Amino acid sequence: MYWPISTPRQFSLPRLPHNNQGSRSPSNTGTGSGYADLNDEDSIITIKMARNGLVFAVITSRNLYIYQSRPLCPVAVAARTDNSISNYGHNVNLLIRPDSQLFIVQTSMGYFMTFTLTASSADDRVMKMSFDNISDLPYIVPGPGEEGGVIQHNIKYKMVIKVDAGIESALALEDELLVLTTSPPAAQLIRWVADSKGGPQTRTELLAHMDWFNVRERITTVIWEKAMGLFGWISSNGKGWAVVNSSISSGNGTNSSPNSEPSSPVTERMSKSKIFSGFCFHTPNKSVSSTNTDRRSSLLDATFVVNIAINSRFSLIGAGTLGGNIFIYNVKDYAGHIPLLREIKSPFTSFGKITTIKWSPDGYALFAGYERGWALYSVYGKLEAHSMLAEDNSLHSEKWRKGICDACWTPNGNEILFITPKSQDMWSIEFSKWSLSGNFSWDNISRTLLFANEKLLLYRGHDQSNLTTISHEAILWQEIAIPYAYISDNWPIQSSCISHDGKWIAIAGKHGLGHYSIYSGRWKFFVNENMENEFSVHGGMVWFNNILLVSVDTDRNTHEIRAYSRDRELDSSLVLHVQQIPSSVIMISLVGDSLLVYTYSNTLYQFIVYYNTFQFSLELVGQVSFAGIVHAPARVRAINWILPDDQAKNGNPIDDISFATIVFLIDGKLVMLYPLHSDADLRYDMKVLKDNVEYYTIVHRGLLKNSIWAFDGTDVLVWLEDMLNINTRPDAISDPIRINVDFYPLSFLFDKGIIIGVESNLTHRRNVSFSYSSQTTRTHLFIHHILRHYLTANKEAEALHIARSYQNLEYFGHSLEVMLHDVLDEEADKPPPPEEAILPRVVNFLNNFNEMLDVIVGCTRKTELASWNVLFDIVGSPKNLFEKCISLGQLKTAGGYLLILQTMEQLEDSSAEMIRLFSMAMEAGDWDLCKELARFLTALDNSGETLRETLKKIKLSDELNGASLIDDVDEKLRVESADQP
Repeated sequence: MYWPISTPRQFSLPRLPHNNQGSRSPSNTGTGSGYADLNDEDSIITIKMARNGLVFAVITSRNLYIYQSRPLCPVAVAARTDNSISNYGHNVNLLIRPDSQLFIVQTSMGYFMTFTLTASSADDRVMKMSFDNISDLPYIVPGPGEEGGVIQHNIKYKMVIKVDAGIESALALEDELLVLTTSPPAAQLIRWVADSKGGPQTRTELLAHMDWFNVRERITTVIWEKAMGLFGWISSNGKGWAVVNSSISSGNGTNSSPNSEPSSPVTERMSKSKIFSGFCFHTPNKSVSSTNTDRRSSLLDATFVVNIAINSRFSLIGAGTLGGNIFIYNVKDYAGHIPLLREIKSPFTSFGKITTIKWSPDGYALFAGYERGWALYSVYGKLEAHSMLAEDNSLHSEKWRKGICDACWTPNGNEILFITPKSQDMWSIEFSKWSLSGNFSWDNISRTLLFANEKLLLYRGHDQSNLTTISHEAILWQEIAIPYAYISDNWPIQSSCISHDGKWIAIAGKHGLGHYSIYSGRWKFFVNENMENEFSVHGGMVWFNNILLVSVDTDRNTHEIRAYSRDRELDSSLVLHVQQIPSSVIMISLVGDSLLVYTYSNTLYQFIVYYNTFQFSLELVGQVSFAGIVHAPARVRAINWILPDDQAKNGNPIDDISFATIVFLIDGKLVMLYPLHSDADLRYDMKVLKDNVEYYTIVHRGLLKNSIWAFDGTDVLVWLEDMLNINTRPDAISDPIRINVDFYPLSFLFDKGIIIGVESNLTHRRNVSFSYSSQTTRTHLFIHHILRHYLTANKEAEALHIARSYQNLEYFGHSLEVMLHDVLDEEADKPPPPEEAILPRVVNFLNNFNEMLDVIVGCTRKTELASWNVLFDIVGSPKNLFEKCISLGQLKTAGGYLLILQTMEQLEDSSAEMIRLFSMAMEAGDWDLCKELARFLTALDNSGETLRETLKKIKLSDELNGASLIDDVDEKLRVESADQP
């Protein structure tokens, strides 16, 4: 759901004055002889983002630099003296306490140096944007989030902490500093301030005393994910550990399942004398049975973990290895049930080992830094972008493509900051994100909309001709700039949506909202700033015709559904309707005329939308609680429903919520709830359709009505209506149709029979000195997958119904050819039993279409020669098909069969059939076919004698048409030869 755009921005460390003593603010620094040039000691070691996202920090071997995120600039520097370096050692690592007020620098001699950071008042700025429309100076506007200017910060040295046991790794928590020591190997918790209840200042547990650890190893890496109450440890033998802390877990109320609401301690069996409890979820593959030492070492490296990251949004752990592979695990509970979901292979072996992996703030993307490159993956492992050029040019060796040391995401996930080896520079890559990541609206799937910091990207292929839509050359994206007046103060954009007909777009930032007309090109925002700041969008937005329905949280701590008309100005007095909601809204979903509202109280509300020229209203007609079914409402990412045929056609909409089969997406689990009615009580039978689903949609109208389409990070999955059996509530649901795609799918154009998506490309032009990222539209036909499913199930009538609906598409014949080709390849390689063979059914099905003869010849010419006999044993002799083409006047197709006959050596007199077809082509005036036949004869005899003899036999004069035809063919062949490298 993330794709890089443009080229990265580069930021260099500021130069500091000579003979710096202690801490300085760089706000007054300038250029001149009094400032030292950067050298190797100034190479950046690590980069860390503060939890509040307002500042981030980097360290070199001597200095600590604090940067403000928006606008990005240095605001404070702690420069260490030579005496400090001599006493405590060089900087090696950086920690930031979660309150963003304490920065801890770890040194090479086993010390922690702490620094406090304080920000000035809101009105005290080092720099603030100034706008003067009257001045003769060029008019300058602030960038996204830059309206507030640069806040003044003060950094002060606080204290030094000595760790005599040596430091392997460390972590700054809210109340304590966690240190994993070297000798002895232990986990030590040091409180920031004394316990008011008189508790110990330091708590220590030796690794040797942890019965669950049971290895004599050190802990080299430790991370903490507060939302899950979970630590990730890496031991020196390459194992990955999931660890919990009894006191922290109890304090946060984390219970024994990451998918449950906080309610109880992590584990009741944990002894009070024990601080930590954990489980090994990943073990390197050391028992590799191979006599090849290099191969055994390679296989070990591929599973030896060196980096780890936790995704609380999807309850995942990512583990990066020496070999460059990434293992994705699912944390189902804290009792050790952490199964492996997927192994992501390194996209290029030259990338080397993993140096850092970071999940995006919303959990939808995983950034992986390698020794010699980087890559971006979707949540379940789809490669979305990488740093390898299609044609690598060593003359333009850009550092940001050659290797990553460390990285951190900005709070909104629109950018990632990273550093490269032995460099004084930082880099920032901006991403465009799919609108679905911030607002799970079904219209955002039917119409593709991407958003970045300053603009929207809208796919317009829906409105183009079929052939233009599938063309890779056509420009099908419209770029829409977001006005700076809104984005400068309300950055980042948190939610966006598009209407079902593609006429309207809405966006929402930190406060307020705005909407845009595709056809007029006009934005509308709140004119009154107080009205805009009075609410923020939380729970999503959807369009109902030209009415925008928005879920908002107000500054009065109320939760509302508001209706804004596109035809009116944005003003609190012009709101069409306000619906109070008892609790905060997780999401809203529009299904027909029903607005579904799902809240943190685990309740689903159904509102009916009533709208005419004079009135708009929402009427609550039903609600249902999912207590006992959904354990953690916040983990529900999408909700929709499918109605039984009788209810959809004849039922009262008020009763929809009682009869609907509800489809949830909880984390990555796609779940169906079939309603069960007994004694006037409504209960549900739960069926899990699929795990590891990134998104899904339901088709509510048209040819594929009531089908579910989903993406699992590898394939598009399709459950057709007859596979779900909504009306009969089956004990088991059929496996889905799998459609493999080599790009990230974004939308399904059901009327055109294609899946569209985007692919990121890193390109470099010769006339510029830098590389840049661009996005290419990709398409994939799905018609043949649906047809094959029905033919495999022996449902030819259903297949015919689908095929007739797509028959007028220009590429329908190509779909049939792809289906035949796929089936032929499979059954030629592995012949099935006759009763299970699909190829005869496919051939019989093709007889219903005029394209049959073209489909067979096209498929044959794209298939290996060894498979031809398998095909023609079923479709009949190619000689008969040739004759059929002649009788139907399909001369070009007949030419294809003639080539097949020549290749299969089934012609007793090839010249006779050639003369016959040549003559008919001339009579029909099909000179293109004549040239094709002439080229074929020339290929058989380079001297051209065979072609001349053929022309003589059809009584074509050499002095007239024959000579000109031969000369034309010869000239064409010479041009083609000259074009070849």
